[in-house]
Amino acid sequence: MYEVSRSGYYKWLKRKGTLNRYEKQQQELDYYVADLHSHYPSQGYRSLNDTLLNMYGWKVSDVSVWKSMKRLGISGFVRKKKCSAANEGAEHYRFRNVLNREFKADKPMQKIVTDVTYIKHRNKWYYLACYLDLFNNEILDYELADVFDNFLVIKPAKRILEKAKSTETQILLHSDQGVQYSSAGYCNLLKEYNVIQSMSRAGNPRDNAVMESFWGRFKDTLRKHFRYWESSDLRTTIEQAIYYFNNERPVRKLKGKPPVLYRTELVA
Repeated sequence: MYEVSRSGYYKWLKRKGTLNRYEKQQQELDYYVADLHSHYPSQGYRSLNDTLLNMYGWKVSDVSVWKSMKRLGISGFVRKKKCSAANEGAEHYRFRNVLNREFKADKPMQKIVTDVTYIKHRNKWYYLACYLDLFNNEILDYELADVFDNFLVIKPAKRILEKAKSTETQILLHSDQGVQYSSAGYCNLLKEYNVIQSMSRAGNPRDNAVMESFWGRFKDTLRKHFRYWESSDLRTTIEQAIYYFNNERPVRKLKGKPPVLYRTELVA
């Protein structure tokens, strides 16, 4: 029979049900690996580890990243060779960086940026796609799903473009080169509505810096303001958080007004 001290026993009782240091490190690594994978889905564990080091300065072994990807059920893949939009037979398309880090817009719906991120809730991963208007940083539409497919980005894009049909504004829509944004279904949708499609250069997240910055603020707000992990309904919490960013959160560059109020007062 093993001898256990009384103080050690009570420490174990206190710790029981909580994550130890190693488990916390695993959980944090999983979070960053999942987030990076959403931006660079083609990267294998070695490349993803290099990106982890370059972007966050976090040095771990290749094996640790491989184990993390295995826990998350994700893997890198070899993309099919991309062709220009003029190639009718291509399954995926690539467009030049028309936005070129010109993040200022003169009017609503002139320049829109989009991206996808991961959110873990109750041991399950969800995928959130958002479309942000560079005129006033308003989230025009979004989609939350537990399946990472092309409809995640197509559904909100179609809703936005349908609403914009009555305007004469030429829309520029910028994204990264993720497989959803380079899919034939998504690219054809934008072409149908005469949208100028723009893509970040490979391995240049700063080409979509406004969305990267938004995700940081949004996730921080989800944690601190909405305590999303306590919610039984993530969809409702996301809806409330989007409403907060659009209608309640003041933005200094918008004269201290929330995005929707700034836009409506300008139009009026």
